[in-house]
Amino acid sequence: MTMIKAIIFDLGGVVINYDNTNYYKYLVKVSKIKYSKVKKIIEQKTLPDLESGRITLKQFEKIISKDLHVNKEKVNWLKFYKETVKFNYDIIELINILHKDYTIAFLSNIDKSRYSFTMKILDMNLFDFRFTSCYLRSRKPDLLIYKKVMKKLKLKQKEAIFIDDKIENIKGANKAGLIGIHFKNRRKLDIALYKYKL
Repeated sequence: MTMIKAIIFDLGGVVINYDNTNYYKYLVKVSKIKYSKVKKIIEQKTLPDLESGRITLKQFEKIISKDLHVNKEKVNWLKFYKETVKFNYDIIELINILHKDYTIAFLSNIDKSRYSFTMKILDMNLFDFRFTSCYLRSRKPDLLIYKKVMKKLKLKQKEAIFIDDKIENIKGANKAGLIGIHFKNRRKLDIALYKYKL
């Protein structure tokens, strides 16, 4: 078995208890547009552009405001995140344990505004490396972003474990040569890591 050298965590949905579900529900209330359409409008192109650094937050809010027919002040992308984001303390505890023996990093699809706020509230000393889509200008599950991470960490195939709550991101990581673990909760993650003698 190849020796594991690094553990790479996703942020939202793993280290941080946050996904966009409640945000989309909020937009449904203010726009009176059904959930599936709100989600499609944001996730099809606008969110990938924002999280890849191709458009600014101001441009994002302008597009969403127009597409959902709501006042720009009601888009509240950053405000909603600030008011609802919480930490997964079980995972932070695990990171502290693993950090003694392994390189620890995170890889997140996140825009500059939310990342800037996250840096203020999350102890960045937990991580040796921090990788974000907004600065790498690529998003999970694109193969390119994983390759950039592996190059920066100087990793060979199967030398790192990547943990994410989205199965499509795990599949992308596997294609790039990372060992992917689909995150559901701390107990199941502990069992999965034990298989690699962690």
